[in-house]
Amino acid sequence: MTSNQGARPGAEEARRALETVSESKHALAGYVRSPRWMYPLQGLGMGLFVIGLVFSKEDGWGSSLLAVAAVFFCLLPLLQARGRVVVDVYTHQGSRMLALVYVAAFVLTAVTALVLYSLYSWAWIAFVAASLSLILTLFMGPAMEARLEQSLRNSHP
Repeated sequence: MTSNQGARPGAEEARRALETVSESKHALAGYVRSPRWMYPLQGLGMGLFVIGLVFSKEDGWGSSLLAVAAVFFCLLPLLQARGRVVVDVYTHQGSRMLALVYVAAFVLTAVTALVLYSLYSWAWIAFVAASLSLILTLFMGPAMEARLEQSLRNSHP
């Protein structure tokens, strides 16, 4: 069987191809879910990162927490990918603005914790910021997944 690489598809063939893509997106929408442990562990990693960042110049164990957080962030995608297709909710067009808000809120939390700790040396500031990072991740991750799922369900040729 040979195919003509230079020939353009006809209107009917193009319409069928678009319908097939749309049907595939609809079928995929029901599977847009991370494992239940994904966002709690990601939030824990974010919290460890904030705590490590706040205490990194003062205590030796702060730098160790930064290293542990880095390992978390490297291992999570590998663990999530075991036996499943991974879809990136952070860069999907429907989730980009929410992802930007998520990253900005995390950076604001970390910077605020650093500034307040440098001014007042209250250790609890780091733990409050870590808790806020965990809560932020627990809400924003599923919200981005929901946006992706809705986008896939609403796709049309």
